[in-house]
Amino acid sequence: MAQTEINEYIVYRIDKAEEVYTAAVILYDAGQWNSAINRLYYACFYVASALLLKRGVGAKSHTGVIAKFSECVVRTGEVTADEYRVFPKLLNWRTKGDYNDMFDFSKEDVDDVLQSTRQFIDKVKTLL
Repeated sequence: MAQTEINEYIVYRIDKAEEVYTAAVILYDAGQWNSAINRLYYACFYVASALLLKRGVGAKSHTGVIAKFSECVVRTGEVTADEYRVFPKLLNWRTKGDYNDMFDFSKEDVDDVLQSTRQFIDKVKTLL
């Protein structure tokens, strides 16, 4: 992939992170807790994968993005463990909410991660 294409893809992923975060807030306001969790996870995923791409770090799966982000960004101290914690938490919650029958998150669950997701996105964007 040419550098121009990489740069366009990075911008696309940043825009996508913002779009799905906005969708999460709309879903939150509508009381759609599982869908809000799903969108919050993808907001983190898109912005994290954009940063990894910018740095030339590849990952082949969602858990790979989380592992590489931890290795290349958290271990260096650019993002603190506290700032990062929401990302793997949301992956676990998204999986639970999307694939477990008869399971629903609550407003309190989403309240717990809504602001920290916004902070994660904003922090990663400063590194981009």
